[in-house]
Amino acid sequence: MSEELVNIGNAEVAVVHKVNALSKLFQLKPATLDLVAKASRQEGVIPGKLRVVQTGEHFDSLRGVILFEPTQGRKKYLKGLYSKDALDCFSTDNVRPHSKAKNPPAMYCATCPFGNLMWEGYRKAKERGITGDALSAFIPECKEHWNLLIADRATKMPYYLTVRGTSIKPFESSMQNVARLFQMLIANTKNEIKAGKAVKMPESVQDVIWKISFTLGVDQPIKGGQFALSFKDFKVMSESDQAEFGSIIADINARRAAGQIQSQEAAEAEAEAAVVATATEAPATNAGPVSSEVAKQNAQIVI
Repeated sequence: MSEELVNIGNAEVAVVHKVNALSKLFQLKPATLDLVAKASRQEGVIPGKLRVVQTGEHFDSLRGVILFEPTQGRKKYLKGLYSKDALDCFSTDNVRPHSKAKNPPAMYCATCPFGNLMWEGYRKAKERGITGDALSAFIPECKEHWNLLIADRATKMPYYLTVRGTSIKPFESSMQNVARLFQMLIANTKNEIKAGKAVKMPESVQDVIWKISFTLGVDQPIKGGQFALSFKDFKVMSESDQAEFGSIIADINARRAAGQIQSQEAAEAEAEAAVVATATEAPATNAGPVSSEVAKQNAQIVI
């Protein structure tokens, strides 16, 4: 082999290496989006605002698209702690503890003594007139949540969003709007098939959820109470817009298959310090008012 060919080969290898390095460097990773809690004591955050954890950007709302089917999970932390090291047990399917869970109390989430079974004790305690911190002790230690991968309607920026606490009920209720639009899309598709168009009938939530946009915002259901995420104004996008988001989903699936996209767990771990500070309340300075505030919050819980 001539020296000239060797040099050409080395140059080609160098170009490939440079392209791969730049591709990795500028690969867009989904950021973590959260709702800043009312009780947050983290410096620089604004309670009641949506926040991009990695950048500190705050805003009131965004027009978004849910790219994949929501997934349900649970997490149980050691009491009063919210760090990764304090994660005592967790589930990524709300059916059974993950194989990497440290101390699973039960084989299945449905039979866990720290999960939803605790609500029965909560109801009975409330009926007996128990209030304040004593009543709070009956709230499940293992809390459920929904994981979403969404994209900004305008910028196409991807975000991981965890729906938890007081945001769960409004989220689950809002999914009925998606169900109605799902049925409308099925009916439209049937009509197109009858008209001779070569279209495919939707068969699952994943076939339709990314075709619908919505407004993600913040509500305060009870004046002075906790903030909650709101999901409103669901609309089917135009076919051209659907094509754009279909391409985004195809790209994410390809990157996932190649191990080139950051998982939600990794994104949350990256932002853990900020999340922990947001989730941790300042120490109480007077037991009386704090107990009264807890009683008010408990009174707002409806099971």
